[in-house]
Amino acid sequence: METNKKALILLSGGMDSTTLLWLAKTKFEQVWAISFDYGQRHQIELKYAKELAKIAGVQEHIIVELPIYRNIKGSALIDKEVDVPKEDYPEGSPPITTVPMRNLNFLAIASAFADNLGIGNIGIGVHALDTPYPDCRPEFISAAEAAINASAILTAERKIRIHLWAPFLGMSKKDIAKLGKELGVPFEKTYSCYLGTDPPCGECPTCRQREEALNSI
Repeated sequence: METNKKALILLSGGMDSTTLLWLAKTKFEQVWAISFDYGQRHQIELKYAKELAKIAGVQEHIIVELPIYRNIKGSALIDKEVDVPKEDYPEGSPPITTVPMRNLNFLAIASAFADNLGIGNIGIGVHALDTPYPDCRPEFISAAEAAINASAILTAERKIRIHLWAPFLGMSKKDIAKLGKELGVPFEKTYSCYLGTDPPCGECPTCRQREEALNSI
């Protein structure tokens, strides 16, 4: 089945998705970026995503609003009544920062744009340390890719398979930081704090993972 050299990258403005965007620029001839405003507590990340997309020189930076999440309670990322934890993520169970079906919704929307624009690759920066999140596991990526291709016009009509490109699945955040340094990623222009403060809180698990990874390179 035919493939192509176009990619659409899910860009949050954090270090992982930004490194993925920089990597995509070395792998594909044309690169688009897509970001989501889903009522996240750390909405400030979108400001960083816009600047990073401009620096990367993408074909287009698509920003999609997902108001559905205003009606979902219980996640620390979208429910202001739930505190963002300062302790490490629990082992073996989804953390309180899990947003139900977030990546499934993101990929469904991204695949609609990819299908319409004739883009054969969708990049997502999930990695090994994200495994407590159900929608960051390899089995999710495989299942989502199968569903996308079962419904894509691009696949049915033009025989172009849409590939979910997740090259960080077997990597740690330190590995990603090292790769980003090699690629010249401007980490100082990325944002990773789940509390959404400016400057970042430095205490939430995401802030601490980021600092540990960047200090290792």
